[in-house]
Amino acid sequence: MEFNLSTIVSTIVNIAILIALIIGIYKAIQSFKDFFNRSKNMEKKIDIILDKLENKEDN
Repeated sequence: MEFNLSTIVSTIVNIAILIALIIGIYKAIQSFKDFFNRSKNMEKKIDIILDKLENKEDN
């Protein structure tokens, strides 16, 4: 059974590209999750600040 060197090299390159794409997609999903979590935290902080300001106005 003969193996062509170009076939082996192209297979290795394709596997490397596939792994790079999977890692890229994973990192993109992680960054979106971090963005949404930061956004939720900012909304909570803004709500706390607004509640405190409303309490000061009521006094």
